[in-house]
Amino acid sequence: MARSIRGHTIKPDAVMLTQPKTLLPFTVLGGFLGAGKTTLLNRLLTETQDTRFAVLVNDFGELNIDEGLVARHDGKTIALSNGCMCCSMADGFLSALMTVMDRAEAFDHVVVEASGVANPRRIMDIATLDPGLMPNGSIVLVDCPQFLSQLEDPLINDAVITQLVEADIIVMNKLALTDAATITRVHRRIDQLNPGCPTVINDGENLQPALLLGGEHRLDASTTGSTHRPASLVPGPSHDHGDARFRSVVLRQTEPINRDDFNRWVEALPPSIIRGKGFIALAESPGEAWLWQKVGRSTVLARYPAVEEIALALVLIGTSAMSGYEDPSLTGLFVKT
Repeated sequence: MARSIRGHTIKPDAVMLTQPKTLLPFTVLGGFLGAGKTTLLNRLLTETQDTRFAVLVNDFGELNIDEGLVARHDGKTIALSNGCMCCSMADGFLSALMTVMDRAEAFDHVVVEASGVANPRRIMDIATLDPGLMPNGSIVLVDCPQFLSQLEDPLINDAVITQLVEADIIVMNKLALTDAATITRVHRRIDQLNPGCPTVINDGENLQPALLLGGEHRLDASTTGSTHRPASLVPGPSHDHGDARFRSVVLRQTEPINRDDFNRWVEALPPSIIRGKGFIALAESPGEAWLWQKVGRSTVLARYPAVEEIALALVLIGTSAMSGYEDPSLTGLFVKT
């Protein structure tokens, strides 16, 4: 049975946390030359199931996409049978982005591969000028075997450090090619350069690229069962997505939340919570829904256009150690289940 909170209808049997179709999440993937960006993008394009990614890349040739997945190739774009598309930036970033935005309704998420020496934040800043895009943060890959020597190289250390400092999420990559002592030193240096930035350790083949981008998390009826607990947001069951490094939790809203209380809760979230998104109702704004997004340490809360039905719920995605969201001392908004 549908329930209403201040004019918003909740349908537990059809809850889906997605962005408006007119706003495409926009993610930049950065990292110095050889960090593993192409490998991650190849997996994103070929292993995705529910999300149609438009990926802007520098060089088609490096992707090595299985020909069996290619539905169409016109020289500048490669359309895949799973709904994803790869677009070459040979004619420039803006030209490639315009190609994607001309058919924006066909995609769910835009990902840009930054060049090995580029500052991903600059690309993100350009994208904010397009009203059809919603910034989704920059992910920077670190080549663990090479990282420490890169920091000592006067010809490239500025580029490496700038990329790292500007990152919203950092992925430590290629761990199998180095030793435990080096990994520890790399992790320590990362924390010194970008303290508090969520850092994902990619130590195998099980890392799901789409989950890292926050692109394939959806809620179904099983996560939104009715409850009568006297809390503003009630944690639902968590999910591990088949990857022990990640888990998620659903927080379903049962009454409007004071904005100051919500802001205090957001500020207290630990770095282990990498991403968050969803809709809430604020006590100060009856009849309105607000879209909340968290990418790394950056958070945005914006008024959401009026719609007939909306699910008032949040999804938090983090490492297996994520906690803090359910702490009763955090203004009493949450109750452990």
